Amino acid sequence: MEHDRAEQNVKNLDDASMRIIEQTGVRLHHRQLAALVAANGVRVSEEGTVFFTREQLKEWLSYAPSEFTVYAANPVHDMRIGGNHIEHVSYNSGFPFIADRDGNRRNAHFSDYINFLKLVHNTPYFNINCGVMVTPDDLPNDETLFPVMLYTALLHTDKCFFGGMGGNKESEMTMEMLKTAFDTDTEGLVRKPRICNLVSSLSPLQFDEKMLDTMMVYAGHGQPVVVSPAVMAGTTGPVTLAGTIALSHAETLVGIAVSQMIRKGTPAIYGSATASSDMKTGAFTIGSPESALAVKYCARLAKMYGLPSRGGGALNDAKHVSVQAGYESMMIQFVANQEKINFNFHSAGGLDSYGAMSYEKYVTDLDILARIKYFLDDLDTGPEFLALDTIEKVGIGGEYLTQMHTAQYCRKAPFISDISLQGMIRPGVRADDALFDKMTAKINALLKSYKQPDIPPGFIQKLDRCMEKYGVDTAALKEKIQTADQAFSL
Repeated sequence: MEHDRAEQNVKNLDDASMRIIEQTGVRLHHRQLAALVAANGVRVSEEGTVFFTREQLKEWLSYAPSEFTVYAANPVHDMRIGGNHIEHVSYNSGFPFIADRDGNRRNAHFSDYINFLKLVHNTPYFNINCGVMVTPDDLPNDETLFPVMLYTALLHTDKCFFGGMGGNKESEMTMEMLKTAFDTDTEGLVRKPRICNLVSSLSPLQFDEKMLDTMMVYAGHGQPVVVSPAVMAGTTGPVTLAGTIALSHAETLVGIAVSQMIRKGTPAIYGSATASSDMKTGAFTIGSPESALAVKYCARLAKMYGLPSRGGGALNDAKHVSVQAGYESMMIQFVANQEKINFNFHSAGGLDSYGAMSYEKYVTDLDILARIKYFLDDLDTGPEFLALDTIEKVGIGGEYLTQMHTAQYCRKAPFISDISLQGMIRPGVRADDALFDKMTAKINALLKSYKQPDIPPGFIQKLDRCMEKYGVDTAALKEKIQTADQAFSL
């Protein structure tokens, strides 16, 4: 009965979105792309509003691959996106702040960005690094900001890459840097994509010029685009969640169809960051049950069209690492993994509705990911795990602590947390202090164990020449990187 209801919901949502697409349309604030859509036989108004028919939309969506690979410098970290594959991504929202254990904020620095590059590099759940995990206040905030961050990432990780804030110049610079780093051309990037980036809509029912410029450059180079509305129920969408999801679905489908007009076969991910608004304050609330429901239907609507999905993450509205941060993050991340969202965005480190990054929250979220994986991996009921010989040997009223079976499996059968408190703590020690001490130890262990990947001869010199074409002082940049590499304090 529940399955039938969910299937009917998917159909109702899709039918509603088709009506929106055909009758209300989606506006493209980009003359070149609006003309491209019109040239492909789709009705376009003078203002740039596009009206796909259901048949036109389905045809263009059919060109998007259901699965694709993003390639890393180290093939161990290649990412297969689609099907039932689950990949996780750390937070990439351009946070300007770092929150401490009590929720106090300070400006993010370049050293924080490098720390998160190292943490992500050392996190086995993540095969993708870079992006704008924080926005450093000690770097120029101009069109060279992300290229500088990508340059730094190319020296610190051999995983796949996530893009920046977008726009034409930044995106073109990014492609030139990747061509230089991987000694290839545009067709080489098409054959082996290296980076993904977000194309966010301007809800309701619009895409702005900057995002469409980003789509043109990324799709033109065959790099995956994550078309991902963040409709807010009650403010930029209907207050009822079904209406908001229908609106979000319409924006995503039109965005992906347009990406295929730029280049057929462009890898595209069906995304949703849709959630609700607090009607008392107008705030965007991402840690709510509505957010979890939006994730559920993101996965199912994407699957309906044979598209990879993006959603979920350890989303929360908490101001600091707290019980609220835990229960909100666990709920939404669990739903995302259970529904097999392919590209789990925002999986570690964020607080306060995309407001700040937190080192402590980062390692807490890694613990959440481990717990969910342990649960979803389910029971192993093979003979060694049923342990019938040992049960027979111990018999009635015996004990298992001293058995050989316990010694063999005690370090791999139970779930073992790096940060949770179990058992007694020393008299006079506050539980919160003990818990945060374990978080700090985990952070420091990850950073201490970081090892820079091997850098091929001449690699840095090639990157330097590429960056210098855009006016970046690479000598000063390398000095900043060296200084930032040595700076860390919680």
